Amino acid sequence: MKAKRLSKAQQLSLTTLPQAIIETILCLLPTAEAARTSILSREWRTGKEIQGHEILLHLSRNHTIKKLTLTLYHSDPYGLPLSVFSLHHLTDLCLEYCAINHKPIFNGFGSLTSLTLNQVRISRETLLHLLSNCPSLKSLYMVIDEEEFVGDEYPFMEPSNMELFKCLPMIEHLTTSGYLIMSLVQASIPEELPASLIHLKCCTIEDMCFVDAYGLPFLADLIKCSPNLEKIKLEINADCCIETKGDKLEEHSVNLEEYSYVWLEHLNELEIRNICNYKSELEFVKFILARSPNLKKVILVTWMDDKNEEFEMLKILLRVPRASPVEISVESKF
Repeated sequence: MKAKRLSKAQQLSLTTLPQAIIETILCLLPTAEAARTSILSREWRTGKEIQGHEILLHLSRNHTIKKLTLTLYHSDPYGLPLSVFSLHHLTDLCLEYCAINHKPIFNGFGSLTSLTLNQVRISRETLLHLLSNCPSLKSLYMVIDEEEFVGDEYPFMEPSNMELFKCLPMIEHLTTSGYLIMSLVQASIPEELPASLIHLKCCTIEDMCFVDAYGLPFLADLIKCSPNLEKIKLEINADCCIETKGDKLEEHSVNLEEYSYVWLEHLNELEIRNICNYKSELEFVKFILARSPNLKKVILVTWMDDKNEEFEMLKILLRVPRASPVEISVESKF
């Protein structure tokens, strides 16, 4: 028996179904199938955007959701379904290209150990509220551009390194970016921090800038309260170096001698990519060499095409005091 073709009237009916029926159908479909319905019409697309939390609720009624990845890439980021905050058994959560438009009211993610926030539109207050309600968090990937921070009437009030560190008492692996540091802790002031990041083993900072007012102060404070740090990986934002005028380099420098009491007994690897041979960069490397008795490897990938300059930088570093017989590798990115 041949399948009958749908009439134009029947095809049209798919786009004119009442919203309640569309929502019910979406909730009963597997997630992948529900996503495919967005090609049917604007109404189905709108239903998927607005009622995404209903799909999650439907799934959570039948399954214990422990791992969830939501990538909602769009020119205008979709709002995060509120039902995400009802998934109390989550251990791994990855959110990409979405918007958390309101400070969530929830009991926290008590079991969450891994969190990824990649290009999420969020306010500083909401971000800190979210992190403070993840007490078991061990791994955090948090890369958010400056323009993604929204809704703060007074962006230069209160935020500090200490405020962020207090939210991460169990963190072991931290990845963040220079843009986020500049936006989140731009009001940071020098203060004596407790060893609050005692579990931190690996720190990665993307788009790091040694010549602004935020990058090196943040890094110095983080090292000061991370006595068990094993690896530091920095990827310098070369554009930041190029755009910063020479007279600004000293203005934004940090006196690392004030941190002379810091002793990184567990640090065994330092990697810096796109190093530009600025004084502040070399002073930081010297500081690490002098304060790390178990350091085994230093990898410096330069942003220089002059081999002589690379060689001179290596000679300087080989002459400075070192707490361990560390291997120093200098190589060009070009």
